[in-house]
Amino acid sequence: MTKKEYVLLYEKYIAGNCNSEEKQLFESYQDDFSLDINGELEPHIKDQIIKMLEISMRRQKTKRLYFYRFSWVAAASIVITTAVYFYLSPMPVPVKKQELVVGKSLSIDNSKAILTLDDGSQIMLDHIDNGVLANQGGATVRKEKGSELVYDVAKKHDSNFSVKYNSISIPFGSEYRLVLPDGSKVWLNAVSSIRFPVVFNGTERRVEISGEAYFEVIKDPDKPFRVIANGTEIEVLGTHFNVNAYSSNVNTTLLSGSVKLKTNRKEALLKPGQSGLSQSNGSFKVFEADIEAAIAWKEGFFVFHDESVKQIMEKISRWYNVDVNYVGDAGNKLFYGKISRSYQLEELLKNIEITGLVHFKIEGRRVTVMP
Repeated sequence: MTKKEYVLLYEKYIAGNCNSEEKQLFESYQDDFSLDINGELEPHIKDQIIKMLEISMRRQKTKRLYFYRFSWVAAASIVITTAVYFYLSPMPVPVKKQELVVGKSLSIDNSKAILTLDDGSQIMLDHIDNGVLANQGGATVRKEKGSELVYDVAKKHDSNFSVKYNSISIPFGSEYRLVLPDGSKVWLNAVSSIRFPVVFNGTERRVEISGEAYFEVIKDPDKPFRVIANGTEIEVLGTHFNVNAYSSNVNTTLLSGSVKLKTNRKEALLKPGQSGLSQSNGSFKVFEADIEAAIAWKEGFFVFHDESVKQIMEKISRWYNVDVNYVGDAGNKLFYGKISRSYQLEELLKNIEITGLVHFKIEGRRVTVMP
């Protein structure tokens, strides 16, 4: 699609004059930037958008990059989430773009996942062949192809074994999958860990996590499944949910089933499509979940839905193992986008720079965010 064709289609779209085929064509175009605004766009603003689209379309052909498109529906207020914000803001002088300074190419960190057995011995999971790794308290620990660890429990095992615990630690820029002794599945995000018994004896299934994990829990009414994260207990019978416990405020997002959130003071019951955020006073804030953003990491993406640069850089710093420094108010700009986590750091930052809202400088493992 040429720039002229795009602008004409865009004008028809915001005026509500597109037929079904034109609407589908516009909404299927992935690599553009826009905003909600009531009224006509000034010519110089359109020119800036077109220039950015040309850059974006060239990148799409070579890197398969795409940010989410903003909705071009007329609105009563301006939504400050796009590159166009700079051109609508009252700043009298355009911000001069600073080029990205790239030193050594910074890709995903080379450190790997570590399994710690009950006796304290450790196994570097990415440095060992697939197959049986250990026998622990009635369970066989087996590494599968594709970064997955499986715990097999014999149908007949001695329930009088003293309980043995294993843990898995995930470093920067890595992920891992785990099949627990009951068949429940766990996906672990970067800078995360899980501690669990190698056999679920007794009347419950209890694990402890830090960081972020996605669970698909096997239903067993006789043995409720409990996740402990930074003082919050998440009780389930059988369900799919995500737990973000990078900070003291644990955010649980429920996809299916039901979960009960507990602290030593309060309880809250989540329904599918809801998130529950623990509060400093021990209570919970329950709200409509942003499912896509919550589990994007599991699918290999960063998804930003009206997130500030500081929120975005927290995710990026965990994935690429970098320190982040801010100049001025650059960290407060809002973004709405989607991009693969497989990009090298400088590629990802260049894609964010396309918006014109922020600029970056890389010095070793330090990233400076600038207006």
